[in-house]
Amino acid sequence: MIREDIELRKLKSHVNYVLRKNFYENRTVKSCPICGGIHYIKHGLYKGIQRYKCKVCNKTFSKTTNSLWSYSKKSPELWIEFIELMVEKKSLRFCAEKLNISLVTAFYWRHKVLYGLSLEGTPNSLHGVIYITKTILAENFKGCRNIEFDFTGQRRNIWIIGAKGDEDSMFVKPIFKDVWNWKTFYEKVYSKIEKKSYMVPYGDRYIGVAAKEHNKKRFLQVKDDDRLRCFILNLKNWLGVFHGVATKYLQRYLSFFVLFNLDQIYDYMQIMHCDLLNGNKFIKTNKIRSIENYMY
Repeated sequence: MIREDIELRKLKSHVNYVLRKNFYENRTVKSCPICGGIHYIKHGLYKGIQRYKCKVCNKTFSKTTNSLWSYSKKSPELWIEFIELMVEKKSLRFCAEKLNISLVTAFYWRHKVLYGLSLEGTPNSLHGVIYITKTILAENFKGCRNIEFDFTGQRRNIWIIGAKGDEDSMFVKPIFKDVWNWKTFYEKVYSKIEKKSYMVPYGDRYIGVAAKEHNKKRFLQVKDDDRLRCFILNLKNWLGVFHGVATKYLQRYLSFFVLFNLDQIYDYMQIMHCDLLNGNKFIKTNKIRSIENYMY
């Protein structure tokens, strides 16, 4: 007797099993994600994925531990569809309706993905011809219940520095509040710029001064980079798609913005394999809303 499976439940289950197994096949385990111990042994298989047991804390873990969708009851196939919709910059409401998940779940999934991307979003150094600029955004308290203004009762200004160097490296970070701070600039931005590089400043007198000091008497004729030359317009238009971004989440969205402004063309599968399935990218939902210090 042959049992019919009109809704193809078994096929969908098998597809998700294969997806999960293949995604984690190349994910390496260097240490115990619970205690950080480097001494562990193999401890059987679960759904085709190797498990391990730490000799230090005696906890068990696998290649899926602390990955993007750890502890998620939804299928990998659904997560992949969600990431594709994110790349297409669809709204949370659209994603929720399309994937038949709640709006709250869509919100947390977006920030889980953004958190994973933000961990890879800052280059260690910039070299070659470096285009650098800045923009200022007012604080945004979207979704916040307890809003705290400064003593003037106004929103504070957030200074965002953008820089792009050779080898497709890009730096976009909120650096300081209210006014320019040379000490912070040298510590958090200029320290990443190699001495032999050449700085091309756009639209800011402070950055112009820093570039003049760095370049000394050198002068190179270089092509303009419209991504940095029109940085203010590009960033504001891009953030406008999300109908406002809370300042405490700003860095995560800036890391996502960087992917859209690199020379390399990314699709959702490349983002999955290159950025989201490597390392410990898991964040608990109760920690997503608790972020307060957005300055890196």
